[in-house]
Amino acid sequence: MSNLTLHQNQNNSLLNDEKKMQLLKDVFFKGSTNEEFELFVHACARSGLDPFMKQIYPVKRWDPTLNRLAMTIQTGIDGYRLIAERTGRYAPGREPVFEYDKDGKLFKATAYVKKLTKDGTWHEVAAPALYEEYVQTKGEKSGGGPTAMWVKMPHSQLSKCAESLALRKAFPGECSGIYTKEEMEQSVVSNMDSAKNQIGASKESLQIELISPTQAKELQDIFDRCEPSYVNQVITHLKRSSAEIEGIDDIPLSLFERIKLAAIKKASEYYDKMNEGAEFEEIGDA
Repeated sequence: MSNLTLHQNQNNSLLNDEKKMQLLKDVFFKGSTNEEFELFVHACARSGLDPFMKQIYPVKRWDPTLNRLAMTIQTGIDGYRLIAERTGRYAPGREPVFEYDKDGKLFKATAYVKKLTKDGTWHEVAAPALYEEYVQTKGEKSGGGPTAMWVKMPHSQLSKCAESLALRKAFPGECSGIYTKEEMEQSVVSNMDSAKNQIGASKESLQIELISPTQAKELQDIFDRCEPSYVNQVITHLKRSSAEIEGIDDIPLSLFERIKLAAIKKASEYYDKMNEGAEFEEIGDA
């Protein structure tokens, strides 16, 4: 049995836990279709990635071609590497190669991975990523231009995008239908860095977009599954950055996904902790 098959079986066992499946559905898929939920569960089982450890997660973004919100299933570059590693047919490739335009600006990155084929030979798989297609930029209200991470580490960011393409090219059966966070960041107009810069200023002057009542309720529902003190810890932490934040309704939209994912992890940990306590009591009573 391959490592990938082993982890797929373990993940299937995890997803067969009725209570955790309901938690997964309640947290990630409010307002979503059953088909989207089933697609995500299938991706979890096939990839062997754990949604409760934030190795894989769904993201809803506006699709102008469909004129509606559409689900994208995402992981990080480490998630892609893990999927490839578990096949037993992957090895990291040589260092990425960068190309520059006539003005010396980063233009393209090409990444390399190695794949073992059935005849027992290793092959190098290469994939290029163009800077202009993947760079994450700030919204017009924030002055446009690349985000702080892309200004600080453009080579690292672009090479991750290229490596994602190379891994999906080398292992299409295992990686298809799942995109890395690094690849999808260019579709996010607002970002964490701009939010942090704006959060201490007046919401009226900067017109910071706050989470909707529906998103606030979604967060509250997740917080209700965490330890009682957790929501107070979150708000206290946010208030250190801005006195404008008094409660869940004041959370900036740009922080929503990060806070939601962190709360999901806390809810899962609290669920496991309470389960362990219940099992201990049963053993003691016996």
